Amino acid sequence: MIVRQCMAHAITGGNLFCGFLSILMALNGLSGLAAWLIISAALLDAFDGKVARFMRSDSSFGLQFDSLADLVSFGVAPGVLIYWLALQEHGVLGVLVSFVPLLFAAVRLAKFNIGEASETHDFTGLSSPLQACLVASFLILNLSIWGEVRLHAPLAVLVISAGLLMVSRFPLPSLPRLTLREPGYNLSKLLVLIGCVCLIALNPPRHAFPVLGSLVVASFIVGALRAAHSADMDLDDDDAEPAESKITISRGHR
Repeated sequence: MIVRQCMAHAITGGNLFCGFLSILMALNGLSGLAAWLIISAALLDAFDGKVARFMRSDSSFGLQFDSLADLVSFGVAPGVLIYWLALQEHGVLGVLVSFVPLLFAAVRLAKFNIGEASETHDFTGLSSPLQACLVASFLILNLSIWGEVRLHAPLAVLVISAGLLMVSRFPLPSLPRLTLREPGYNLSKLLVLIGCVCLIALNPPRHAFPVLGSLVVASFIVGALRAAHSADMDLDDDDAEPAESKITISRGHR
């Protein structure tokens, strides 16, 4: 049991290490590498929970450790990178905008840790790893085109919008389960995910942000349609069987 827990926690530790390295790289002028390390941390974060459940080693400690790692990798690291690379010349305003990822990531993680268990596998609001990936990929796109960040105003709008979406109640589909044995909704999500990965792989610096941005917008639309359909089904069920409980939307992923 201890060995299984250590293996699961090692992935979370890798997430935290990537966030820490990203901060160091940003402060040493290696901004592109710092942004890719944030994305690497998000990839590790996508698997630590799955590994813990597969090994039956998930625990309250693992939840808290994962949340603290996420706060560094998807709150502190993006904020430092945004300020150091693009917004330090904007004074107090630049500091405040750079603080947004940390502030809203902390709020989201706190809400996640005290939330009640949900009955669905969907998320509520933008997850902190996806928020960080959007910001990091936008910076990478700027660096690949101009060698610097020129779109300061769009960057600020993106950072603030992504921060607000993190604490919103908008429904968002969860990541698909990695299996071909579940036709229908899960298989559709898996095929879309594979397609997005293939598009990004063609030219990661140029394609990552457009693909991720399009995926987020499409996911919110699908989530809203599914939530509306669920609400209609609940109303029909209430008319037929008043005692049946309603399905709720998930509290969301960290």
